[in-house]
Amino acid sequence: MYTEDQIKNLFGNKTVEYIKNKNTGGVSNSKGNTYENIFAIYKISSLSKSIIEDEREIYLLSQCLSFIDDLVIELTSENTLQHYQLKNSSNITWGTGEKSINDDFKKQYELNKSISKESKLALVVSSLELRDKLQANIPDDIKNYSQVIYFYFADSLPKIIAQEPEFRRSLEYLCAFENPEPDKLECLATVLLGAWVASEKSKLPIMDILQKAQDFIPSYIRSFKTELQLNPEIKEIFDKIDGFTYNLTRGFLQWEYFDGLNAGTLPYSIETARFQKFQELIKKNRPTSFEDLEVFLI
Repeated sequence: MYTEDQIKNLFGNKTVEYIKNKNTGGVSNSKGNTYENIFAIYKISSLSKSIIEDEREIYLLSQCLSFIDDLVIELTSENTLQHYQLKNSSNITWGTGEKSINDDFKKQYELNKSISKESKLALVVSSLELRDKLQANIPDDIKNYSQVIYFYFADSLPKIIAQEPEFRRSLEYLCAFENPEPDKLECLATVLLGAWVASEKSKLPIMDILQKAQDFIPSYIRSFKTELQLNPEIKEIFDKIDGFTYNLTRGFLQWEYFDGLNAGTLPYSIETARFQKFQELIKKNRPTSFEDLEVFLI
């Protein structure tokens, strides 16, 4: 996104060396930095609805050549770069002078301005008390484009999901199941985490990460298409079966027999070859009762 020459022209050779060393250290530690990676999948999941339903073009970068590089989100339609610096420590201050957080924020804003990008910069911490303290003391020269965000951290994904309602809601949106149990949300978050860690982070569409996660575990992640329909012939067959109701939710066929006496969800989405084979079997055998249909729903 940025070149060494751009940074050199703005800030000089010493700053180029500083930012290169900072980037090298960040890359070497990134795979083991759980706090940064979980925050990344939180942002991925929270942006997924606008990507799927509004087809927004949003990119992620991490450990790029920049002053605030833990996570960078590029919103193309808004011409905006969101930068996140994560600090899972209680001993954090804005500081003054070169190499301080204050100076990094100031230089990041100037660097983004030099490439005609709007900036939204955030310091992310895992302590509410520290968040409030840092927010109250944002230096005046960076106040207009900076904020402090609280993001809970614990030693397990279920604890984090339970303490971060927006994270939980965004995972529920991505999940193939309606009202999913906590273990399903944990599984989904784990798969997203694996997809993110395994991805090239120089400039990556969020949709690519979602697709990679879906490839890993297709039965847990919703379809990314918003307008999906059953074959009309299949609907006609289903509608004639007494006591059988169904709907296509998030790309998955959910069904009930006599108000929940029997119920289930096909473990593969309408977009898969397996679902197409299922429809062909229904059309070929044309079941007229639930007993005839049940063998195909297993």
